Amino acid sequence: MDVRCYISSYYESIVHALHYLSGLIVPRKRHGFYRYCWDEELTLLKEKSIQSFSIWASLGKLRTGTAFDEMKKDKEAYTLGIRTKEKKQVRSDYSDSLNNALMNKDMDTFWKSLRSTFGCKSSTAMTDGIFDDKGIANKFANVFESVSVPNSVDRHKLLETKFIIRFHNTLVMVVVI
Repeated sequence: MDVRCYISSYYESIVHALHYLSGLIVPRKRHGFYRYCWDEELTLLKEKSIQSFSIWASLGKLRTGTAFDEMKKDKEAYTLGIRTKEKKQVRSDYSDSLNNALMNKDMDTFWKSLRSTFGCKSSTAMTDGIFDDKGIANKFANVFESVSVPNSVDRHKLLETKFIIRFHNTLVMVVVI
């Protein structure tokens, strides 16, 4: 055997040993097991919920009474607390990722982040039965042209004159300042 075969065999045995040992030592949890938004407030809500459930269970799990009402109230507070924290965290995460993408002028990442957050799926654009971009642009141009025709030539001239006067006054103000 040449040296390359020894090195390759040695390398494979090290990788196999590391992979085997990682299975024994590194705890494996399902996706979402660790809640990154967990804090002391949620721990207290969970403990209170467990405590009221234990009291309710020790009294025979009756579906009426103060123990049942307390257990339901604590459980609802706990689940609402989890939902609220997760929503805040998701908002913060996507807000940060959108902001970072904009700051880095990375439009692809920005749009991917936005779509993944809101679940927007790209759909085929269609306007009046037209699917291609050029056809849609031409349709828009035709509609825009038809609605942006001046009411009359006199009215057009009057508005154009007012615009030019305001535009020149603005330029003069900018130059003076």
